[in-house]
Amino acid sequence: MNLSDPSDDGSSSDESSIPAKRHRSDTYGASSTTSQGSALQDSDDDKEKAYKEHSSDVPRGSKKSPFTNNVLERSSRLSQSSMSENCSSPNDGYNDDYRPGFEDNDEITMRASFHGSNENSFYNKTSDSYSEISDTFKSEYSEKSKRMMSNMGYKPGKGLGKLEHGRVEPVEASTQKGRRGLGLKPSLVGQIPRDFKWSPDETKAESKEEVIWMPTPPDETLSGDILEEWLVKGPKKLSIDNETDFVDPQILQGIINAKTIFDTLDDEDLRNARFRSNPYETIGSVIFLNRAAVKMANIDAVFDFMFTYPKTLNGEKMINDKEILYFADVCAGPGGFSEYVLFRKGWEAKGFGFTLKGANDFKLSDFYAGTSETFNTFYGVKDDGNIFNPANLVSLKDYVLAQTDDKGVHFLMADGGFSVTGQENIQEILSKQLYLCQCLAALMLVRTGGHFVVKLFDVFTRFSVGLIYIMYRCFEKVCIFKPVTSRPANSERYLVCMWKKVGTESVERHLESVNSMMWNELDKEDDITELVPLSVLTEDEAFYEYIFKSNCMLGERQIKHLLKLAEFSKNKDLKEPCQAEMREQCLKLWKLPDKVRTQPERRPPDDTMLSLLAKLRKPPPDANNAFAFKNAVLNKQPEYLETVSDLGLLKNAYDWHLTFLSSPKGSPDLRIFIGCGGKRVYQLEGNNWRILADLHITLPANTLLYGEIVKEFRGQGSQQMRTKALHVIDALVLGGKDISYMTLTNRINQCTLFCTALEKHLNSQCLPIRCKRFFNLESFASAVANLEYRSMKRIRKAVTIDIPKRNHRNDLFYVVGSVLFIKEIKEPWSGQMSKSRQAKYYFRIGKDGKPMSQFEILEDATLDMISAYKTRVMWSWEDAASAIFDGQTKNKVSRIDMEEYVTRNVKR
Repeated sequence: MNLSDPSDDGSSSDESSIPAKRHRSDTYGASSTTSQGSALQDSDDDKEKAYKEHSSDVPRGSKKSPFTNNVLERSSRLSQSSMSENCSSPNDGYNDDYRPGFEDNDEITMRASFHGSNENSFYNKTSDSYSEISDTFKSEYSEKSKRMMSNMGYKPGKGLGKLEHGRVEPVEASTQKGRRGLGLKPSLVGQIPRDFKWSPDETKAESKEEVIWMPTPPDETLSGDILEEWLVKGPKKLSIDNETDFVDPQILQGIINAKTIFDTLDDEDLRNARFRSNPYETIGSVIFLNRAAVKMANIDAVFDFMFTYPKTLNGEKMINDKEILYFADVCAGPGGFSEYVLFRKGWEAKGFGFTLKGANDFKLSDFYAGTSETFNTFYGVKDDGNIFNPANLVSLKDYVLAQTDDKGVHFLMADGGFSVTGQENIQEILSKQLYLCQCLAALMLVRTGGHFVVKLFDVFTRFSVGLIYIMYRCFEKVCIFKPVTSRPANSERYLVCMWKKVGTESVERHLESVNSMMWNELDKEDDITELVPLSVLTEDEAFYEYIFKSNCMLGERQIKHLLKLAEFSKNKDLKEPCQAEMREQCLKLWKLPDKVRTQPERRPPDDTMLSLLAKLRKPPPDANNAFAFKNAVLNKQPEYLETVSDLGLLKNAYDWHLTFLSSPKGSPDLRIFIGCGGKRVYQLEGNNWRILADLHITLPANTLLYGEIVKEFRGQGSQQMRTKALHVIDALVLGGKDISYMTLTNRINQCTLFCTALEKHLNSQCLPIRCKRFFNLESFASAVANLEYRSMKRIRKAVTIDIPKRNHRNDLFYVVGSVLFIKEIKEPWSGQMSKSRQAKYYFRIGKDGKPMSQFEILEDATLDMISAYKTRVMWSWEDAASAIFDGQTKNKVSRIDMEEYVTRNVKR
């Protein structure tokens, strides 16, 4: 409660004889430990009575000021409030030079009527009481505080208040941490197991990690009949204490005992100790949304980047220049693994994500480091993302294969897990179906020669080891690996499988059958206890020895770090001295930037364009002036073929390529487009950029391309349906990748990959993005053969061309409105055809007068995108398309005219 100086309320000092003192019996007579008010609440009648009692202290001849009324009203309210929350005097609101009644000053003698009142004798204190307080507390409190307590009537050993029935001891400072409830047990470390000890010298941190592979498996894969014979059912088991077939019993018991010592340790204390004890903890999440992304970067780097830059078993590149990287991320929300892959590959990787819907769903808007536009989420036919459901798995397989030409992904990552609070020791048993389904997803989705990485926890049971054995027989190389980014005190580890073998379909069908049994018998007592008999596992001595040693090694390491964690929990002064060094070394090894996570900058279109132009390999002259570049380049109109004499623009047929447009001359649908990230896509209109929010186009940031909005049709006649799509013709920059210096052929290949990566299968909300199909001008007759008449809904017939066939698009087509010609070869070079090799080569006369020829286009023979765009030629068909196609025009260039010109040009 704050009490103001009377002058603040506009009252003069002579209008009130009691500007400071108030009735205090209720204020200090109550004791409460809450902030909700006094234990005894006054009634309304009591308030009114108190008001009258205070009013009687005012001399009869004096005039009641507004301040007097306010003081009395506030005094009544204060009597209902508890002052124990902060133990401060109600007069704390006064400034230091005016505290009536608390200091020995002249104002006390000026209020004889107040101090002479019997009712307020509580405030008449002698120096004896002050001396008693001073002697009792001595130097524990300041002189000022002792005097204050004396003036308020406090006596050592007595309670507060007029009747001395308040609290005796001062309110203790709160020792509560965070939001812990009252009565919480002390945060303590349990008893340390006697069989294991931790020493600071035993755990030396290293940035480089060693991979120990399993022995080479047999060449043949497992058949369905054998797997069916091996399957064992039995009662459900919820204990792991006697699972000692694949681990030393002492180590198993040590892990269980070491985990229990933290049962009484508070979570905050545990996190604090973990942060100080783990040498790799300060690596954190760096630029990514969580630590999982850094974990995948760690694994990828240790395996020589075999996931983001996969190689065949012979060491050759698995992906050529005309392919993109396909990957799947299963049970991995919010998507840290995928963000890392997209950070490394950009739009040149296309991902398929499958995880449970809900709080841990993929957070694509938080992919600050990667290109989320090429990532596709899918939740199965049941639309819930439950990987246990067999129907969801089958639909996931169909979804992925439909977009990967029925080949599957290059690699699959699985990072599934769920809370097992209070059941940490049986986490492996509770996760058995999760283990199974993640491995099954890999066999369903990974292409032959592809890779797989999955998170596991303990692998002590026969079920888990049997599953690992099956995967060991399905891949060329397999290992169990615990990266340094996986906290050393937990049981987490990763199964890494490289190069999937041919002929794993029978294993896939068997595991699919096992999952169906587990799914349909969830509420029954029976369970699948073994996938592979113990006798088979032990007969393969090399495999068995690997699993046993791996469990013992990881188990012993886990125990020692648990004991280290316990030591750090007890001694808060301990801290790992090499954390900064490990962070620096690891980030360098993993090729990650030592930066903090920041949200991408949102630039307007002109600023985005200028930043892209500045980064080109060959920046144009107007690269620093947006207005000049738009006028000189982007808004430059093409040359038009209108008469036969204009065919001379296409000087050498071998230098040119053509494509069929839907847009005729002057169409607003043929434009330059710029992508600033997500749905922030703009179209250039004159010198201004217009956002295309109504079309729902999604493009990666830092994209500048040339394209057209096309009306695509399906069906003919009255049953015809129409949709829209963005057709990419050429591009300067794609998702930050400069392709302007490439040949036209290579630029079109890049645009095709770009559109493939952005394609959203079964998503009708996004505008489709496709790449134009280009033809060589010397093959004009073959190109025109792709055109055909179709009956339209509003006109009798039109000249049309099919959409390039991919993912069952063979029933889509669009109406031809013009033909666009783009030059590829820069003068003085020119294209020619070798009669002996029947292959195109490129020729020029050198400065020395000698001829030069190459079968590959040299850099100085390549016409860059900006130059090609400025020299483009358009042949507009418009309403005369049928006449042009049939060769019946009079004043315009017809199809026959073009064919004759190309024939003469080629034979020349």
